[in-house]
Amino acid sequence: MVNRSRILGFVFLVWLAAGLGLYELTAKSPQLTGAALPGWWAAEEAEKATRWRPPTGLMPLDKVLHEGEEAARFYAALVAFRPARGVHLR
Repeated sequence: MVNRSRILGFVFLVWLAAGLGLYELTAKSPQLTGAALPGWWAAEEAEKATRWRPPTGLMPLDKVLHEGEEAARFYAALVAFRPARGVHLR
């Protein structure tokens, strides 16, 4: 049972890290690749909507919490995206 809990915890942390990494890659894509990746607009919205408020006073932890909040807003914006009428996505 302990091994399953550790494995599930590890898988959960990997998924969180991958999600945060994908958000960061999308947000920084214009500087990294010279072109914005699809969804970059959502990363911009998340960046503008998230204020810096360090709750713990520990810079590394506060940075992770801040970036996590931005990533959550990014994914929420992507899920809420609805194409305009007459636009068909294939």
